[in-house]
Amino acid sequence: MIAQGVGLHAAVDYIDEVGIERIHDHGSSLAAYAYDRLTEHDDVTVYGPPGDDRASLVAFNVDGVHAHDLSSIVNDYGVAIRAGDHCTQPLHDELGAAASARASFYLYNTRDEVDALVDAVDEARQLFA
Repeated sequence: MIAQGVGLHAAVDYIDEVGIERIHDHGSSLAAYAYDRLTEHDDVTVYGPPGDDRASLVAFNVDGVHAHDLSSIVNDYGVAIRAGDHCTQPLHDELGAAASARASFYLYNTRDEVDALVDAVDEARQLFA
């Protein structure tokens, strides 16, 4: 229990030092950038609002590419995303989507990594075209 307490204290100190608002703003900015880049293609559906009023993630689908296949292909390009229902099966049912791909962003992520994600998604789109 002592180790967990020390770890929690270190995590709180880190967030205090960096600033929770800075962490939020950076992640939201990357998510907005990813939204803009991904929606350049008519066959990509990004769920949620456009702009900076987003959580630090993008959930999306590519027409004709199952989210699990997309996740595997993107991984081959060195980009880690998740695929599935993300514990939101009722929402996916409402959207008519069996699953979705999800990229999550944090303070250590960069716009270059968002570009790498979009490039990898483009490769998957071409593979399944």
